[in-house]
Amino acid sequence: MAKPRIFLSSTCYDLSDARAALTTFLEGHGFEVLNSQGKTFGVTPKVHSHDACLEMMQNADYVVLIIGGRRGGTYVGSDKSITNEEVKAAQKLDRPIIAFIDKKVDALRPTFRKNPTADFKPTVDDTRIFDFVDWVASGHEDNWLHPFDNVADIVETLRAQFAFFLLCYSQSFRKKTSPTPVKKGQSVAFPSRLDGAPGDTEEERTLSQAGLRQVYDCLKRVLAADVKDSVKQEQLKSVWVVARHGDPNERRLSVNESRFKASAWGISRGRRVFEQLTNCGIRGEYDIDEDSNGVGYQTVEIIFDGKKNAESYPAEALKTWVDDLITRYGDDDGYEMFKRLDMRLYVEAPAPKVKRKGNAVTGK
Repeated sequence: MAKPRIFLSSTCYDLSDARAALTTFLEGHGFEVLNSQGKTFGVTPKVHSHDACLEMMQNADYVVLIIGGRRGGTYVGSDKSITNEEVKAAQKLDRPIIAFIDKKVDALRPTFRKNPTADFKPTVDDTRIFDFVDWVASGHEDNWLHPFDNVADIVETLRAQFAFFLLCYSQSFRKKTSPTPVKKGQSVAFPSRLDGAPGDTEEERTLSQAGLRQVYDCLKRVLAADVKDSVKQEQLKSVWVVARHGDPNERRLSVNESRFKASAWGISRGRRVFEQLTNCGIRGEYDIDEDSNGVGYQTVEIIFDGKKNAESYPAEALKTWVDDLITRYGDDDGYEMFKRLDMRLYVEAPAPKVKRKGNAVTGK
């Protein structure tokens, strides 16, 4: 009978006892364990040990990641640790990852952020461990870190997690009694008419329509990209936060980085989100600006690509659309409509302003 396979990803020298104990526990519960320290771990001839581990990841059904106080060896094909590369390989293969972190290492993360040059020995042998931890924690999926004191903590968590996986699997067989929910990322069609586009003159409304159309096309490409839904949702959230709190300037929206962080996430994760905004006509960047006193501060920017032979102000159109959604529907409902690219609030032209003359009412 085939058994589900679990790949143990961690440094070996400091966690060899833990790996052995987990192997015994998992094998006792019917799993096959891919442990590079085990006798049955297959190694392809004429392959480096690092590459052998990455190749074996293809045979895994689940990955158990354990982060302790050692960084481990640097992978022969990059400047990252082999453990880091194992996690990247698991992510590319879409393998579920259950991650654990030593409580002592986890407790030092805030201190490292405030004072990265401090001495963290003997808890960690290399401060790049903290960078790796932050990278895992800022991931789009499987970014939950389970702190542990000992192997018993890991065993208890694994027992609960695999029981929950079995529950999810069992529920997937149940007949659905309710309509299928709207799929994430499904968008509303761009309106055939925008009589209510912002602007006091016909020229201003024409420019608004062009800007709204460019915004719609860019976000539509974000939703159509060949990436996971969770990635798309983070990209849309980035655009929303910058538009919600930033200032527009033709093709650029800018917000103070601290304000962006308060509503979204920090620089490391933000850059990862922006790196995946490709071929959609919009990009995100971190930059430096100065206040009126000449004091520099970091900014987060959303920048639209220029369109040849077309005059439009997409940044201002985006800002106006987001503000109008919030004004009419509130933050939560407005954000949900934004994620569906719903611009139907501009379909109807506003009623003409009525002027009063004495006791008479006139539309002139």
